[in-house]
Amino acid sequence: MKTPEEYFVENVNLPGEERQASGYTDAESAFMDKYMGVGKSSFENLQRVDPRGEEALPGFKAAPVDDYSEEGSSADFEARLREEDEVQLVSFVVGDKEYGLPIMVIQEVVRKIPVTLLPAAPSFMQGIINLRGRVTPVLDLRHLLHDGEGTSDQFVVVCKHRGLQIGFAISAVRTMYRAERKDLVWGVESEVGVASEFLLGLYKLDGKLVSILSVDRLVEEILKNEGEGDA
Repeated sequence: MKTPEEYFVENVNLPGEERQASGYTDAESAFMDKYMGVGKSSFENLQRVDPRGEEALPGFKAAPVDDYSEEGSSADFEARLREEDEVQLVSFVVGDKEYGLPIMVIQEVVRKIPVTLLPAAPSFMQGIINLRGRVTPVLDLRHLLHDGEGTSDQFVVVCKHRGLQIGFAISAVRTMYRAERKDLVWGVESEVGVASEFLLGLYKLDGKLVSILSVDRLVEEILKNEGEGDA
C-alpha cells in the first residue's frame, strides 16, 4: 500500500496561484458577510500565506492546476459517493480518534498555520487564513467532535467545498485506504452517538471503525451559525 505522501504526490492537485478573476465566490462572500462584517478589505489586509514552501508537509503537494474546484464540490457529491464500488480515503487523527475524508475533497495537507481570530465566530472555529488569496476558515475538530480533548493539533487538512476553501485542524495524518463498498456503511446515526450529525459514514476494517466526515455538513454548520459563538 502506498503511503499517504506517495498518493498525494500522484493524485492531489493544488489550486491555482490567484483568486478567480471574477473575485470572491458566493460562498466566500457569505462567510465574510457573516463573520467579517467590517467588509472584504479586512480579509485582503490579512497576511497572505503559501505553505507550498518550507511550511508544507513533505509529500503532500503537487503541481498547481488552473481550476479551483470541481470534483468533491458538486451538490450531489455525497449521493454519488455512496454508489461507488471503491472510495479512497485519507485517514487522520483528531484527538485520539481516527477519521477519514474522501480523497476527492482534499486540496492539500499543511503544517498548522497561525490563524487570525474572528471575535464573532463560534468557539469551534479557530480563525481564518488568507491562503494564496482565498478565504480559508479553520475548524477546530477536537472542539467540535471531542469537547476539546485529545492530542493537540499539528496539521491542517485543506478541503474544497462549492467555492469555499476550508481547513480542518488535525493531530496527525494516519494512512490512505481503498475502502470497498461492502466495508462502507452510510447513514450511521443508529451506530454512533456523539457528533454523528457531521458523519457521512463508517469504514469497517479488521474490527475497527473509521468515521468518515461530511464536508457538506461541516460547512453548513459554520454558514448557518449566526455568529453568537463564545470564541
